[in-house]
Amino acid sequence: MARLDRAAVLAGAWQFIEGHGVDALTMRKLASSLGVNHGTLYWHVENKQALTDALADDLLAGVADDTDSGASGPDRLLELAHRLRSALLSHRDGARVLAGTFVRQPNTLAFGEAAIGAALESGVPEPEAVLAAFSVQYYVMGFVIEEQAGYDLVRADSTRVQRETTIDFERFPNIAAGLKTLRDTPRDNQFAYGLTRLLTGTCRS
Repeated sequence: MARLDRAAVLAGAWQFIEGHGVDALTMRKLASSLGVNHGTLYWHVENKQALTDALADDLLAGVADDTDSGASGPDRLLELAHRLRSALLSHRDGARVLAGTFVRQPNTLAFGEAAIGAALESGVPEPEAVLAAFSVQYYVMGFVIEEQAGYDLVRADSTRVQRETTIDFERFPNIAAGLKTLRDTPRDNQFAYGLTRLLTGTCRS
């Protein structure tokens, strides 16, 4: 195989996650999939947390680029949110890889810098701009975690319709209507609706 370097480790980790999911990822299993001794990985990432942090930073590569091209603060924050969702959806379990990390690496720092700056430009007072930017990030991550979990359920379980028939819709009519709305509303529209409501309540034009 080609010489192992950090980029190859990350590429191998993503390939493993695509096939098995992030929960199955361990340093030993990754080493086996790469055809190397697991100790070799420690030359490139010091432990599993360092690997996760590196994957999170890799996900955000380019997300914050060129977001200051004349767009207003709210539009910049909106663009960043859509870019973040696209980045997280680019890999299986992408949102779960990012969630729970506090990565101090260039791509994640660039995203935070851009999001806070966009919140400030939107008229959010300085002490609240961080909370506004992170609220948007939390919304995106939470939405995509649910979105990707749904994909996994479809892969693993073809009985969604049968499971829904076990619900007593006469007792829970709002749930019946809600399920229909969710089925009839594309994911992109669901995401845009929640994001727009969040930004409307957060940003001043």
